[in-house]
Amino acid sequence: MSSWDAIVLNQNDQIATALKKVVSGESVRVKTGESITEIDVQEDIPLCHKFAIVNINAGMAIHKYGEPIGAASADIKIGHHVHIHNLKSLRATNK
Repeated sequence: MSSWDAIVLNQNDQIATALKKVVSGESVRVKTGESITEIDVQEDIPLCHKFAIVNINAGMAIHKYGEPIGAASADIKIGHHVHIHNLKSLRATNK
């Protein structure tokens, strides 16, 4: 068993990926590089889903792997689920 519950893939990312199902109110250990911090998760986070590790304002680019994966479609608070309800993908879109 690892000593962390979620991982940040690049130090410039604003999100972590849950390595287990996380329940709202749970304090999770988040690994970023060699350091581990604790974040109180505010919503249920399914396995392998993302949650904010910093406050993200609507319109801000959201980074994973150090690259933008989308933009916040609403304000996202620390510990909240980041998914299609508050993330507009930057993947190929029809114009």
